[in-house]
Amino acid sequence: MAICPNCGSQQPDGAAFCDECGAKLEAAIAPALPPAGLPPASAMAQPPPTVVAANCRVCGTPVTPGEPFCSNCGAALGPSAPFPPAPAAVPVPPPAAAASAPTMAAGLVCAQCGAQLEPGSNFCDVCGAPAGAPKPPAPTPPPPSAPTISPPPFATPPPPPMPASTPPAQPPPQPSMPGRGRPTPVHPPVAALHGRMVVQGTNTNLPFPPGKTEIIIGREDPISSIFPEIDLTDHGGDEGGVSRRHARVFAQGSQIVIEDLNSTNYTYVNQQKLTPGQPHPLNDGDDVRLGRVKLNFYST
Repeated sequence: MAICPNCGSQQPDGAAFCDECGAKLEAAIAPALPPAGLPPASAMAQPPPTVVAANCRVCGTPVTPGEPFCSNCGAALGPSAPFPPAPAAVPVPPPAAAASAPTMAAGLVCAQCGAQLEPGSNFCDVCGAPAGAPKPPAPTPPPPSAPTISPPPFATPPPPPMPASTPPAQPPPQPSMPGRGRPTPVHPPVAALHGRMVVQGTNTNLPFPPGKTEIIIGREDPISSIFPEIDLTDHGGDEGGVSRRHARVFAQGSQIVIEDLNSTNYTYVNQQKLTPGQPHPLNDGDDVRLGRVKLNFYST
């Protein structure tokens, strides 16, 4: 039997809380070590066993003298109540009745945790809840929600086919009437180039062939059928790195221009390197260098 450290009442073995005052019994259950110099607890004098003096007058269960209530049925015993002889065996209720016994014997079951209470207990010796605490209501499940019925999808009709675009009708050609037709533009003929190249160092004149509107400057190569209008083969073209089709001279309006034909060693005008394929103005007296061969251009 455990002793409550708060009120000193005896409690059944295994109880976690006092059924008289509700105090926690864990500290009281742990056995205390005997002081130094004293024999162990097993050798000390044990209290005399409790003598059962009488039976409950209601159910006949043996009770300890001094208990206010029967530990079996909870009937009040009282100090001066006589103890009648043990009655006949109490009939055992059927299973259906036994299942409802906790409900019928109200007050003997903890409303908080459902543990069996000792008769006359003010607190549950398992969870410490007051014996008269109401049982918490069971959670009410939410009502089932009605299933949502989605309307069937409507089929979207395909868009109507677009009519094929019909090209606008062209007006029929009108017959040309004499004297009423639009005049045909007449471009003036490109004038033939006039000018010459002078080799620096030897002052050799290399005139443009008459009647030409485009002059190719390079080196002659009969095998490749390349015959430029101004051939620099005999004027240091091979040693000077002149390409077979090195540059061309032609007119843009009234301006004479020179264009590099993607040569190997480039074309320069007045020390300025030309971009291949882009015409550059050529004025009277300009220095022209094809590879390492230096020339001067003169328009007359």
